[in-house]
Amino acid sequence: MKLSQALQQNKGVGPGFHFLRHALSFVILAHHCRIAIRGVEDPTYAKGAVMAGGLYHQLTYGQLAIEAMRPGLYALVGSFFALSGFLVTGSALRNPTVSTFFANRALRIAPALSVEVTLSAILLGPVVTTMALSHYFADPLFFNYFQNILGHAQYRLPGVFIDNPWPALVNANMWTLAPEFWCYAITLVLMGTGLIVKRRFMTVAILLAVLVASIALIVDPTLDVHWGTTRFARWFIVLMFFLGMLFYVAAEHIPLSRTLFLAAAVGYYVLTIFNLLGPLAGILLTYCTVYLGFLAYPWFDRLLRDDLSYGMYLYGFPITQTAVLFLLPRLSGLDIAGQFAIIFPLVLSATIVFSIVSWKTIERPALRLKKYTTRFIKEAPKPPKPDAASLSASESVATSG
Repeated sequence: MKLSQALQQNKGVGPGFHFLRHALSFVILAHHCRIAIRGVEDPTYAKGAVMAGGLYHQLTYGQLAIEAMRPGLYALVGSFFALSGFLVTGSALRNPTVSTFFANRALRIAPALSVEVTLSAILLGPVVTTMALSHYFADPLFFNYFQNILGHAQYRLPGVFIDNPWPALVNANMWTLAPEFWCYAITLVLMGTGLIVKRRFMTVAILLAVLVASIALIVDPTLDVHWGTTRFARWFIVLMFFLGMLFYVAAEHIPLSRTLFLAAAVGYYVLTIFNLLGPLAGILLTYCTVYLGFLAYPWFDRLLRDDLSYGMYLYGFPITQTAVLFLLPRLSGLDIAGQFAIIFPLVLSATIVFSIVSWKTIERPALRLKKYTTRFIKEAPKPPKPDAASLSASESVATSG
């Protein structure tokens, strides 16, 4: 079956997108909780150094296990951006005017983000800060933190979490805000110029970007696709977004096959573990993401109908740091596995509660306002035929980790 046929059969909505968003959110939350308990890993055995120096024989079994898992850790946020690019393209084609698209994106992102940032600064910070409240509220870090609402990532509040194993970070997830906003800005330009509805142009342009990125990496190896030890570079997750867009606009040429999925998964793992041909690895990861998104998970859909993934992205890290602050000193007699076994279930439960409240009181009411943006829709060119059958694609946006 071609991807375009699957889109048509599922009315533009991959039946597994709902599950995939939450599965990625869950794994990111667990990974962050593990690091928050243990502390930031030793950079002397970071992936790049290991690959460059062939130092595998110097690693412990635990370190080797982490190295083996790194492609999966890189894939977490990369898959989110590929999924987001795929879904946002459907949204852009369904609401082809710039004003409507901008309003819909703002309604999906801004209200919940503004509330979380404000709660962190106004409520969480004063409770856990080591500073006097008069100094806390006068500190420039307090005022700077609200820049997160505008997409300018700020990670610190005065005196907050400074003694945690992962020190001083209030919400590390905010690092994805700027790349996400860049993705939306470029999409708006493509819509404003009418290029986004030109399937052939978009396909060639994105493939050309992949080629340019590949050549740039050969010329300058320091322009790596990896930033840190578990994250893709910011420029690369932007590229992942547009690879998701590529799969949408070229859907009639892409087969959905279990054999191709397995081959793509193996290829992605091998290329990533050896830090080779990053853009090609990105294409393979995007295929895996889209393929999984078109599998059905009816048991999960029955279990959870609401979209809690954005709330998990917003609240998971501050809740994790708070739990570590209060609980870790009382669990000093346990090893890391024991500490994780106690802290993570509590973190997960609290994050789900906050996410439910966010969805029901902020996100869903804000999304209902989108009906008022339709009055701004004007006549626009019809999208290419393969896309026309799938213009009802979900407008849910996946964001990370």
